Amino acid sequence: MLVSSDNSRLNRMVLNMENIRLAARRLIAALAIASLTAAASAQEAPVDLSGVWWSGAPVPLLPGELPEAAGMGMGGMGTGTELSLTGHGEALMADFDPADDPAVQCIQSGLVRTITSPYPIEVLQYDDRVTIEYEEWEVFRTVHLNGGVPDDYEPNPLGYSLGRYEDDVLIVTSGGATEGLGRIGDFFWTSEEVGTVERYSLTERGQLRLELEVTDPVMLAEPLGFQKIWNPFDDYELLDFDCILRER
Repeated sequence: MLVSSDNSRLNRMVLNMENIRLAARRLIAALAIASLTAAASAQEAPVDLSGVWWSGAPVPLLPGELPEAAGMGMGGMGTGTELSLTGHGEALMADFDPADDPAVQCIQSGLVRTITSPYPIEVLQYDDRVTIEYEEWEVFRTVHLNGGVPDDYEPNPLGYSLGRYEDDVLIVTSGGATEGLGRIGDFFWTSEEVGTVERYSLTERGQLRLELEVTDPVMLAEPLGFQKIWNPFDDYELLDFDCILRER
């Protein structure tokens, strides 16, 4: 009886070891498949937009071009189409005082003003996202390349950004922002229904080009367009941003 009991116990131990080995092999296979699936689903950027960019940096030279032919970057705000406001938007701006600008009170002014900032920016690209850091206000944006807007999303000054690549262009669609103050030529208030579409690409000189469209059915009678070009600003690190509060 003791021998039989020992044999039975030994058989169970052997069986358990075999089950453990089988489970381990299945786990290794599952991990390998998951790894391959993740690699296959990773979105590789078709264009390299990474780096620090500033419109005031030197203009990149074309092959064989002399430095004086390209010149320096002009900096500034870029160029926009004519601003066309709704009746509601016009009524709000009729009473606008520059002292009402949130920036005067050291308050970040919202999505549109961030996108059009004249300060340097840094772009980093990953498989699942693109990040854009703005020196002005030390603002950090994430452009999500996979999925949609989370169910528990709460509106914030920069909204929620989704991106995709089409050929050599990064297209960023944003919405869900809180009210803000934009400035493309002139100031204009933006509502919670503001939406933006940004198209980022490279020029033949290797500059970063932005084509922006702003829509806001509450404030804008027509979509507002904006274009801007940044020059590469290599070896530059974004500076800390200090806002000086002004007395009204």
